[in-house]
Amino acid sequence: MNRYGYRRKSTFSIKNVGLLLVVIFIVFGAGYGVYKLFFIPAPIIEGKEAFNSLPLDKTITLKGKNLRSIDITIIQGEKKIELLKDIPETGEKTYTLQVKPKDMGLTDGPATVVIRARSGILKDIKYEVSSTIDTIPPKLEVLKASPYIDRGSAGAASFRASDADSVFVKLDEHMFRAFRSGPETESIYYVFFPAPLDIKDKAVFYVVAKDTAGNQTVRSLPTKFKDKKYTESSITIDDSFMNSVISPLLNETSISDPVSSFKKVNEDWRKESMTKVFELGQTTDPDILWDGRFLQLRNSKVMAKYGDRRVYLYNGKAISRSVHLGYDLASVSNSPVEAANSGVVRFSGDLGIYGNTVIIDHGMGLMSLYGHLSTVTVRQGQSVEKGDIIAQTGSTGLAGGDHLHFGILLHGIEISPLYWWDPHWIKVNILDYLEQ
Repeated sequence: MNRYGYRRKSTFSIKNVGLLLVVIFIVFGAGYGVYKLFFIPAPIIEGKEAFNSLPLDKTITLKGKNLRSIDITIIQGEKKIELLKDIPETGEKTYTLQVKPKDMGLTDGPATVVIRARSGILKDIKYEVSSTIDTIPPKLEVLKASPYIDRGSAGAASFRASDADSVFVKLDEHMFRAFRSGPETESIYYVFFPAPLDIKDKAVFYVVAKDTAGNQTVRSLPTKFKDKKYTESSITIDDSFMNSVISPLLNETSISDPVSSFKKVNEDWRKESMTKVFELGQTTDPDILWDGRFLQLRNSKVMAKYGDRRVYLYNGKAISRSVHLGYDLASVSNSPVEAANSGVVRFSGDLGIYGNTVIIDHGMGLMSLYGHLSTVTVRQGQSVEKGDIIAQTGSTGLAGGDHLHFGILLHGIEISPLYWWDPHWIKVNILDYLEQ
């Protein structure tokens, strides 16, 4: 009897274990189903706004997150074209699509891009992007352009463009904005553009017209640059300069490592200051605000020129290098500084190695810079006329004595002021190429 009773108990336990396993499986399955239904994050598609406008040829990058599947189609009238259909191995994936509407048989005009992404049973998201197909590039004609410009100088050009949203001159990675004069449908554009000191040999200037869809038309300019040799010099740095100039700039009373301290100011600070100057040069008035030649500091002597390649010596050893990108002009201490030409004060304040600085915007990307000032009497946004007193000379920033660092900027790139003091050069090399 005990033997039969033992068997009945064992059978009952096995059934319970089986039932428990079934219940666990059901609960687990239900829990997984609930998770799939409610707790899996919804899919995310980044970059879909790129479909808003489609030019002749466009590369679109989309980043998908929490993806189980994704489908993208473009619809125009009766045409429905599949751009993408994918079931990614992981929930996150980046897609690069090359869209060429004409090759797909689409025509210029409206279309709809439908993006459908899934991450779970109930996580199905659908986007409909209203797209405009525009495959006709702007028309562009070069009217006039400077034939030759010196390295470190500037040129000018005019263009006729239609259906363009922007027109600019491109040199390597640099883009110099051209400014419209006339109705939007067919306009004349004008531009000043620099030949930077570090321009590459056989560099080519291009003019580019772009429309809102992204179509572009490119023409090369006939402009060639002429090489120009600049001076090289050595400057000896002693402990007195370290203590009187470098220590205060670093807000220290003593320097344990003079070489590293000087390199920090001359190289790191210089790079930061030049980056700031370049950024300031990107915001400019669309009109010409200046008239005639630019003024040089009264009764001044040239102490250093543009393009001077400097080697700094400490205890007879070269410790740092730089390129001087302006003219150093010296007169008596605290001499009054005049605005070199009419414009609007774009910057007034401390600017690293330049010390107290004023930058005046003369329009169309042309600006003048006044550095190492002791006092400043103008504020940002203030309009000034040629000859107005804006400051006094000084020795703030990285300066060994009282003087004015005078610079000319074109789209944030420092070029030689020498040319802009010459009325004949301005007429022959700039103004003549802005006339129709």
